[in-house]
Amino acid sequence: MTKRTIILSAIAASLLSAGAIAAPAFAADKDTMSDSSKMDKMSDGADMHKMTDTAANETLYKGAWTKKSFKVAGDWSIVRENGKTYIDLSADFKTRNAPDLKVFLSPQEAKSTTGKNATDGALLVAPLSSNKGAQRFELPEGVDLASYKSVLIHCHAYSKLWSAADLIHEEA
Repeated sequence: MTKRTIILSAIAASLLSAGAIAAPAFAADKDTMSDSSKMDKMSDGADMHKMTDTAANETLYKGAWTKKSFKVAGDWSIVRENGKTYIDLSADFKTRNAPDLKVFLSPQEAKSTTGKNATDGALLVAPLSSNKGAQRFELPEGVDLASYKSVLIHCHAYSKLWSAADLIHEEA
């Protein structure tokens, strides 16, 4: 079972137990409360908290990498989960290995970012854990994403910009 399947199953279970969605017609339904009674029950607090947490998890930005010096495969996203914000690299993320690859948020657009100016005003998020595979980096609390225009992979030691991507809002 994949992580996404587990998360979706947990969300569905929370919504079912809160009464926010109906069980499939083939499910055994011993609960005969009306929809308005279920809503009253949800407003008592405990079940409502589950829904609030679920609703608060969202994808803010996502995209693919644009080659600068080297190709980077896979996608990235910036997500908010349970009040924390993360940059996620997809499971198919892969790039050439280097000694000092780091993830940055930059106030510059990807097209105008170079190895020489990549870190100007940029926020160092974290060093890459690996040159391939899914990775997650927590952003510091209070980071104003509106202040940044792109996400970068940059070899800091050699001022070599690997790849960049503009932050484009995820449309609902």
